[in-house]
Amino acid sequence: MNNPTISVIMSVYNGEKYLHEAISSILNQTYKDFEYIIVDDGSTDGTKHILSFFSDSRIKIFEKNHEGLVSALNFAMQQSSGEYIARMDADDISKPDRLEKQLQFMRINNLALCGSRVETIDQANNKTGNYHFPPIGLNKARVYAFFHNPFIHPSVMFRKDIVLRAGGYRHFVHIEDYELWTRIIYKYPSDNIKEYLLQYRIHGGQITRKSNFTMRFNGIAVRFLAVWRCIFRF
Repeated sequence: MNNPTISVIMSVYNGEKYLHEAISSILNQTYKDFEYIIVDDGSTDGTKHILSFFSDSRIKIFEKNHEGLVSALNFAMQQSSGEYIARMDADDISKPDRLEKQLQFMRINNLALCGSRVETIDQANNKTGNYHFPPIGLNKARVYAFFHNPFIHPSVMFRKDIVLRAGGYRHFVHIEDYELWTRIIYKYPSDNIKEYLLQYRIHGGQITRKSNFTMRFNGIAVRFLAVWRCIFRF
């Protein structure tokens, strides 16, 4: 049996509230040649029970002790067999044509990394706005990274071989994705597609909304690394 073209990877920790919708949005994609790697990162709520409802052969569920997002995503990549990796979070909703459009965009433009614009939704799935900030254009993404994260993490698709070659995710609190992108975008073509392919849920329980000193310090460090890696391409 041939390996799937895309591996969708998702970590879930106590994510029972929105998990069913998130999974269903991937299973209902117009593009069908994918596997869905779901890592239950030591959940103590009803996550395991919800995962048991799904019998789709494309889903591969792994359980591990709770070690955080970085460990779970690196583990998921190790278990994956696709050429491309698509990220997904357990509280978001992918548009039905997300994988199809992103893969086509990556192949046409020979990209290593591709994000998209997103719509924001609330806890009741009401649309609350749009995120326009992902820059469109290879050089724009590289310059934008000097100041902010140029990609919305759960919207990205990337070449697995390139990210593994770069060393995968590292432990930069809450901005592990931002740091990883700075190791990619100055060596390989990377861009955002000018379409809204994900509904990004804004709610009080999100890790990324819990600001602390370590996160702010890491943000400064990553901006410095972006400039450094742009100059020296390492």
